[in-house]
Amino acid sequence: MKNNRSLSAYLIIILLLSSIFISAMLVFKQYGAFLAQGYMLLPAIAALLTRIFFDPRKFSDANLRLGRWSDYLKFWITSLGISALTFLVYTLFGAGEWDLSGQAFLDRMAAQFLALGQDMNTATPSGMTPQMMLWLYFWGGLTIFNIVPGVITGFGEEFGWRGLLFPRLYAIKPWVAFIIGGLIWYVWHLPLMLVSPQPSSLQTQMLLMPVLALGSICTFTYLAYVYVKSGSVFVTAVAHITMNNAQASLSYIFEVQNMLLANIGLVMVMAIVVIILLRSGQFQIFEQYFGTHKGTRDVQEPIRT
Repeated sequence: MKNNRSLSAYLIIILLLSSIFISAMLVFKQYGAFLAQGYMLLPAIAALLTRIFFDPRKFSDANLRLGRWSDYLKFWITSLGISALTFLVYTLFGAGEWDLSGQAFLDRMAAQFLALGQDMNTATPSGMTPQMMLWLYFWGGLTIFNIVPGVITGFGEEFGWRGLLFPRLYAIKPWVAFIIGGLIWYVWHLPLMLVSPQPSSLQTQMLLMPVLALGSICTFTYLAYVYVKSGSVFVTAVAHITMNNAQASLSYIFEVQNMLLANIGLVMVMAIVVIILLRSGQFQIFEQYFGTHKGTRDVQEPIRT
Protein backbone atom coordinates (compact mmCIF):
# COMPACT_ATOMS: atom_id res chain seq x y z
CA MET A 1 0.00 0.00 0.00
CA LYS A 2 2.77 2.46 0.91
CA ASN A 3 4.50 1.67 -2.38
CA ASN A 4 1.32 2.43 -4.33
CA ARG A 5 0.75 5.70 -2.50
CA SER A 6 4.29 6.88 -3.07
CA LEU A 7 4.29 5.77 -6.71
CA SER A 8 0.94 7.38 -7.48
CA ALA A 9 1.96 10.64 -5.83
CA TYR A 10 5.23 10.77 -7.76
CA LEU A 11 3.58 10.13 -11.13
CA ILE A 12 0.88 12.74 -10.51
CA ILE A 13 3.38 15.37 -9.38
CA ILE A 14 5.78 14.75 -12.29
CA LEU A 15 2.83 14.91 -14.71
CA LEU A 16 1.68 18.26 -13.31
CA LEU A 17 5.17 19.79 -13.24
CA SER A 18 5.99 18.51 -16.73
CA SER A 19 2.71 19.86 -18.12
CA ILE A 20 3.54 23.33 -16.80
CA PHE A 21 7.01 23.25 -18.36
CA ILE A 22 5.76 21.87 -21.69
CA SER A 23 3.17 24.65 -21.87
CA ALA A 24 5.89 27.23 -21.21
CA MET A 25 8.09 25.66 -23.91
CA LEU A 26 5.26 25.96 -26.43
CA VAL A 27 4.56 29.57 -25.46
CA PHE A 28 8.19 30.63 -25.80
CA LYS A 29 8.62 28.54 -28.99
CA GLN A 30 12.24 28.80 -30.19
CA TYR A 31 13.31 30.14 -26.81
CA GLY A 32 11.69 27.14 -25.13
CA ALA A 33 14.92 25.19 -25.64
CA PHE A 34 16.44 27.23 -22.84
CA LEU A 35 13.89 25.67 -20.46
CA ALA A 36 15.13 22.16 -21.23
CA GLN A 37 17.69 22.17 -18.40
CA GLY A 38 14.96 23.11 -15.95
CA TYR A 39 12.81 20.30 -17.33
CA MET A 40 15.57 17.83 -16.43
CA LEU A 41 15.33 18.84 -12.77
CA LEU A 42 11.62 18.04 -12.50
CA PRO A 43 12.04 14.34 -11.55
CA ALA A 44 14.17 15.32 -8.56
CA ILE A 45 11.66 17.98 -7.49
CA ALA A 46 8.79 15.50 -7.83
CA ALA A 47 10.71 12.87 -5.85
CA LEU A 48 11.56 15.42 -3.14
CA LEU A 49 7.91 16.43 -2.72
CA THR A 50 6.81 12.80 -2.77
CA ARG A 51 9.27 11.75 -0.09
CA ILE A 52 8.42 14.69 2.16
CA PHE A 53 4.63 14.51 1.97
CA PHE A 54 3.56 11.07 0.71
CA ASP A 55 6.24 8.44 1.33
CA PRO A 56 6.39 6.93 4.84
CA ARG A 57 10.04 5.97 4.25
CA LYS A 58 10.95 9.63 3.72
CA PHE A 59 14.64 9.54 2.70
CA SER A 60 15.70 6.29 4.37
CA ASP A 61 16.07 4.44 1.04
CA ALA A 62 17.05 7.42 -1.14
CA ASN A 63 20.73 6.39 -1.45
CA LEU A 64 21.91 9.96 -0.86
CA ARG A 65 25.40 8.71 -0.07
CA LEU A 66 28.44 9.77 -2.06
CA GLY A 67 29.56 6.19 -2.70
CA ARG A 68 33.02 4.89 -3.51
CA TRP A 69 35.40 6.85 -5.70
CA SER A 70 36.21 3.59 -7.50
CA ASP A 71 32.56 3.33 -8.58
CA TYR A 72 32.71 6.80 -10.09
CA LEU A 73 35.80 5.80 -12.05
CA LYS A 74 34.40 2.43 -13.09
CA PHE A 75 31.05 3.68 -14.35
CA TRP A 76 32.55 6.81 -15.92
CA ILE A 77 34.84 4.56 -17.99
CA THR A 78 31.98 2.15 -18.71
CA SER A 79 29.71 4.95 -19.94
CA LEU A 80 32.53 6.35 -22.09
CA GLY A 81 33.02 2.87 -23.54
CA ILE A 82 29.32 2.54 -24.32
CA SER A 83 29.38 5.88 -26.12
CA ALA A 84 32.50 4.99 -28.10
CA LEU A 85 30.98 1.64 -29.09
CA THR A 86 27.82 3.42 -30.20
CA PHE A 87 29.71 5.63 -32.65
CA LEU A 88 31.73 2.67 -33.86
CA VAL A 89 28.44 0.95 -34.72
CA TYR A 90 27.24 4.15 -36.42
CA THR A 91 30.35 3.99 -38.59
CA LEU A 92 29.95 0.30 -39.41
CA PHE A 93 26.27 0.82 -40.26
CA GLY A 94 27.08 3.75 -42.54
CA ALA A 95 24.79 5.98 -40.50
CA GLY A 96 27.01 9.02 -41.07
CA GLU A 97 30.56 10.19 -41.55
CA TRP A 98 33.35 11.66 -39.47
CA ASP A 99 34.20 15.35 -39.84
CA LEU A 100 37.11 16.37 -37.60
CA SER A 101 36.55 20.03 -38.48
CA GLY A 102 33.62 20.02 -36.07
CA GLN A 103 31.39 21.87 -38.51
CA ALA A 104 28.28 20.30 -36.96
CA PHE A 105 29.15 21.88 -33.61
CA LEU A 106 30.01 25.24 -35.18
CA ASP A 107 26.72 25.32 -37.10
CA ARG A 108 24.81 24.44 -33.93
CA MET A 109 26.58 27.13 -31.92
CA ALA A 110 26.01 29.71 -34.65
CA ALA A 111 22.28 28.93 -34.58
CA GLN A 112 22.18 29.37 -30.80
CA PHE A 113 23.89 32.76 -31.00
CA LEU A 114 21.58 33.76 -33.84
CA ALA A 115 18.54 32.92 -31.71
CA LEU A 116 19.88 35.46 -29.22
CA GLY A 117 20.43 38.04 -31.97
CA GLN A 118 24.21 37.72 -31.84
CA ASP A 119 26.99 36.73 -34.21
CA MET A 120 29.08 33.75 -33.13
CA ASN A 121 32.37 35.22 -34.31
CA THR A 122 31.99 38.43 -32.28
CA ALA A 123 30.03 37.17 -29.27
CA THR A 124 32.50 34.53 -28.06
CA PRO A 125 34.57 35.39 -24.95
CA SER A 126 37.68 37.49 -25.47
CA GLY A 127 40.60 35.41 -26.75
CA MET A 128 38.31 32.47 -27.51
CA THR A 129 37.62 31.42 -31.10
CA PRO A 130 34.72 29.19 -32.16
CA GLN A 131 37.22 26.41 -32.89
CA MET A 132 38.67 26.71 -29.40
CA MET A 133 35.16 26.45 -27.96
CA LEU A 134 34.63 23.32 -30.07
CA TRP A 135 37.55 21.48 -28.47
CA LEU A 136 36.79 22.87 -25.02
CA TYR A 137 33.30 21.41 -25.19
CA PHE A 138 34.56 18.21 -26.81
CA TRP A 139 37.11 17.35 -24.12
CA GLY A 140 34.98 18.86 -21.37
CA GLY A 141 32.11 16.56 -22.34
CA LEU A 142 34.38 13.56 -21.88
CA THR A 143 35.83 14.71 -18.54
CA ILE A 144 35.17 17.67 -16.27
CA PHE A 145 31.66 18.53 -17.47
CA ASN A 146 30.53 15.18 -16.07
CA ILE A 147 31.31 16.47 -12.59
CA VAL A 148 30.34 20.14 -12.86
CA PRO A 149 27.56 20.69 -13.75
CA GLY A 150 27.05 17.03 -14.70
CA VAL A 151 26.27 15.74 -11.22
CA ILE A 152 23.57 18.39 -10.78
CA THR A 153 21.83 17.74 -14.08
CA GLY A 154 22.26 13.97 -13.74
CA PHE A 155 20.92 14.10 -10.18
CA GLY A 156 17.85 15.90 -11.52
CA GLU A 157 16.79 12.72 -13.29
CA GLU A 158 18.36 9.98 -11.18
CA PHE A 159 16.89 11.03 -7.83
CA GLY A 160 13.46 10.67 -9.39
CA TRP A 161 13.59 7.92 -11.99
CA ARG A 162 16.05 5.44 -10.50
CA GLY A 163 15.94 6.69 -6.91
CA LEU A 164 12.15 6.55 -6.47
CA LEU A 165 10.27 5.25 -9.50
CA PHE A 166 12.38 2.15 -10.09
CA PRO A 167 12.23 0.73 -6.51
CA ARG A 168 8.48 1.36 -6.25
CA LEU A 169 7.84 -0.37 -9.58
CA TYR A 170 10.16 -3.24 -8.65
CA ALA A 171 7.98 -3.82 -5.58
CA ILE A 172 5.14 -4.62 -7.99
CA LYS A 173 7.12 -6.91 -10.32
CA PRO A 174 10.71 -6.81 -11.61
CA TRP A 175 9.57 -6.74 -15.25
CA VAL A 176 7.29 -3.80 -14.45
CA ALA A 177 10.29 -1.88 -13.08
CA PHE A 178 12.42 -2.45 -16.19
CA ILE A 179 9.84 -2.30 -18.98
CA ILE A 180 7.14 0.04 -17.68
CA GLY A 181 9.78 2.18 -15.97
CA GLY A 182 11.72 2.47 -19.22
CA LEU A 183 8.58 3.35 -21.19
CA ILE A 184 7.54 6.04 -18.69
CA TRP A 185 11.04 7.47 -18.91
CA TYR A 186 10.82 7.46 -22.72
CA VAL A 187 7.43 9.17 -22.84
CA TRP A 188 8.65 11.84 -20.43
CA HIS A 189 11.46 12.75 -22.85
CA LEU A 190 9.19 13.06 -25.90
CA PRO A 191 8.11 16.71 -25.29
CA LEU A 192 11.73 17.79 -25.78
CA MET A 193 11.17 17.13 -29.48
CA LEU A 194 8.88 20.18 -29.48
CA VAL A 195 11.75 22.56 -28.73
CA SER A 196 14.71 20.87 -30.41
CA PRO A 197 15.24 20.79 -34.17
CA GLN A 198 14.50 17.40 -35.68
CA PRO A 199 16.84 16.31 -38.50
CA SER A 200 14.40 13.74 -39.85
CA SER A 201 10.91 13.79 -41.33
CA LEU A 202 7.75 13.10 -39.34
CA GLN A 203 7.44 9.71 -41.04
CA THR A 204 10.97 8.75 -39.99
CA GLN A 205 10.28 9.96 -36.45
CA MET A 206 7.22 7.70 -36.29
CA LEU A 207 9.33 4.75 -37.42
CA LEU A 208 11.89 5.61 -34.77
CA MET A 209 9.45 5.62 -31.86
CA PRO A 210 9.35 1.84 -31.19
CA VAL A 211 13.12 1.67 -31.70
CA LEU A 212 13.74 4.50 -29.26
CA ALA A 213 11.28 3.03 -26.77
CA LEU A 214 13.26 -0.23 -26.73
CA GLY A 215 16.47 1.75 -26.37
CA SER A 216 15.01 3.62 -23.40
CA ILE A 217 14.14 0.35 -21.68
CA CYS A 218 17.70 -0.92 -22.15
CA THR A 219 19.27 2.35 -20.99
CA PHE A 220 16.89 2.53 -18.03
CA THR A 221 17.99 -0.99 -17.08
CA TYR A 222 21.69 -0.11 -17.30
CA LEU A 223 21.26 2.94 -15.08
CA ALA A 224 19.12 0.96 -12.63
CA TYR A 225 21.98 -1.53 -12.41
CA VAL A 226 24.44 1.29 -11.69
CA TYR A 227 22.10 2.63 -9.00
CA VAL A 228 21.70 -0.71 -7.25
CA LYS A 229 25.32 -1.80 -7.70
CA SER A 230 26.82 1.44 -6.37
CA GLY A 231 24.13 2.23 -3.80
CA SER A 232 24.59 5.91 -4.67
CA VAL A 233 22.35 8.23 -6.64
CA PHE A 234 25.39 10.44 -7.31
CA VAL A 235 27.39 7.64 -8.96
CA THR A 236 24.35 6.94 -11.13
CA ALA A 237 24.10 10.63 -12.01
CA VAL A 238 27.71 10.62 -13.23
CA ALA A 239 27.16 7.44 -15.27
CA HIS A 240 24.07 8.97 -16.86
CA ILE A 241 25.49 12.37 -17.69
CA THR A 242 28.74 10.83 -18.98
CA MET A 243 26.80 8.95 -21.64
CA ASN A 244 24.91 12.10 -22.58
CA ASN A 245 27.98 14.31 -22.69
CA ALA A 246 30.23 11.79 -24.41
CA GLN A 247 27.70 11.16 -27.16
CA ALA A 248 27.25 14.91 -27.56
CA SER A 249 31.03 15.38 -27.80
CA LEU A 250 31.40 12.69 -30.43
CA SER A 251 28.48 14.14 -32.38
CA TYR A 252 30.54 17.32 -32.83
CA ILE A 253 32.91 15.44 -35.13
CA PHE A 254 30.49 12.87 -36.55
CA GLU A 255 27.60 13.90 -38.76
CA VAL A 256 24.64 11.51 -38.56
CA GLN A 257 23.05 11.21 -42.00
CA ASN A 258 20.61 8.37 -41.40
CA MET A 259 18.72 8.71 -38.10
CA LEU A 260 16.99 5.36 -38.46
CA LEU A 261 20.26 3.44 -38.84
CA ALA A 262 21.85 5.48 -36.05
CA ASN A 263 19.08 4.77 -33.59
CA ILE A 264 18.99 1.09 -34.50
CA GLY A 265 22.72 1.03 -33.79
CA LEU A 266 22.23 2.79 -30.46
CA VAL A 267 19.54 0.33 -29.39
CA MET A 268 21.75 -2.59 -30.41
CA VAL A 269 24.59 -1.30 -28.23
CA MET A 270 22.34 -0.80 -25.19
CA ALA A 271 20.76 -4.21 -25.76
CA ILE A 272 24.24 -5.76 -25.82
CA VAL A 273 25.00 -4.04 -22.50
CA VAL A 274 21.87 -5.51 -20.93
CA ILE A 275 22.57 -8.98 -22.37
CA ILE A 276 26.12 -8.89 -20.98
CA LEU A 277 24.78 -7.97 -17.54
CA LEU A 278 22.19 -10.73 -17.74
CA ARG A 279 24.49 -13.47 -19.03
CA SER A 280 27.23 -12.62 -16.53
CA GLY A 281 24.85 -13.02 -13.61
CA GLN A 282 24.87 -9.35 -12.68
CA PHE A 283 21.07 -9.23 -12.50
CA GLN A 284 21.32 -11.16 -9.22
CA ILE A 285 22.28 -7.86 -7.63
CA PHE A 286 18.66 -6.72 -7.91
CA GLU A 287 17.37 -9.69 -5.91
CA GLN A 288 20.08 -9.22 -3.31
CA TYR A 289 19.46 -5.47 -3.11
CA PHE A 290 15.73 -5.62 -2.59
CA GLY A 291 15.77 -8.83 -0.58
CA THR A 292 12.63 -10.72 0.21
CA HIS A 293 10.70 -7.49 0.88
CA LYS A 294 10.70 -5.87 -2.54
CA GLY A 295 10.93 -2.10 -2.52
CA THR A 296 12.63 -1.93 0.88
CA ARG A 297 16.18 -2.23 2.15
CA ASP A 298 17.29 -3.77 5.40
CA VAL A 299 20.95 -2.84 5.09
CA GLN A 300 22.75 0.48 5.16
CA GLU A 301 25.54 -0.27 2.70
CA PRO A 302 25.20 -1.37 -0.92
CA ILE A 303 25.40 -5.11 -1.53
CA ARG A 304 28.22 -6.04 -3.86
CA THR A 305 29.04 -9.14 -5.84
